[in-house]
Amino acid sequence: MKNFLKEKLARKPYVLGAFVASCSPTNVEILGMNGLDFVILDMEHSPLGLETMVDMIRAAEAYGMVAIPRVYTIETKLMRRVLDIGAHGLLVPMVNTMDDARYVLDAVKFPPLGQRGMNAGRGPRWGAYDHYIQEANDALFTMFQCETREGLRNVEEMAKLEGLDSIFIGTGDLSLDMGHPQDLKNPEVAGAIDTILNACVKNGKIPGIVTGTPEAAAERIHQGFRIVTIMNDLGMFKKQSQLQIDKVHALCP
Repeated sequence: MKNFLKEKLARKPYVLGAFVASCSPTNVEILGMNGLDFVILDMEHSPLGLETMVDMIRAAEAYGMVAIPRVYTIETKLMRRVLDIGAHGLLVPMVNTMDDARYVLDAVKFPPLGQRGMNAGRGPRWGAYDHYIQEANDALFTMFQCETREGLRNVEEMAKLEGLDSIFIGTGDLSLDMGHPQDLKNPEVAGAIDTILNACVKNGKIPGIVTGTPEAAAERIHQGFRIVTIMNDLGMFKKQSQLQIDKVHALCP
């Protein structure tokens, strides 16, 4: 087994991704064709289920793109089932405390790092990986989201945990929880982002962040973030379809 996202990051200074909320394997395939590095398959804010997700993962794999589902809860059985169908890792939202962090790692890592149980599903390719148990702890990419003031208070300690690969900043919820919704230039919010970034760098974790424009993505990359999302597929479809409609109306007053 290989940690595909780590391999990409070993070859380049940053990786670009997208949130996919459409539950569409076709959209995943198109993003892979376009050369995107990874997709976040969003269970938290969409009706996505496992039977559709497995086809989205296959679509990503066909183009060498990494597929990381974002679960909607830290419930053990859900996280393990997502890994069992072959996800390349997990993004876990609202990891606020050390208890949360240890609970997640216990659920997704095999002993000695956790208590995940053996399985013979698509994750280990129905037995094709001879050393799945030994290799999966490193090969499956584990990301926590830091998106609250409570998470911010604990981020330095969480960043020290063995088995955690990355901390990803949800700027929308973080700024909302801090009382400055979507105001990322607010000194308190900007300072919180710097704190999380510095905790990652200090402790050898890969810093990630959400953005919505090429300019914002470039700014975060120059700041030091290495995992950067640049769109939500449904948001992009809404924006671009509206531009097409408005352009026709402008040409035909």
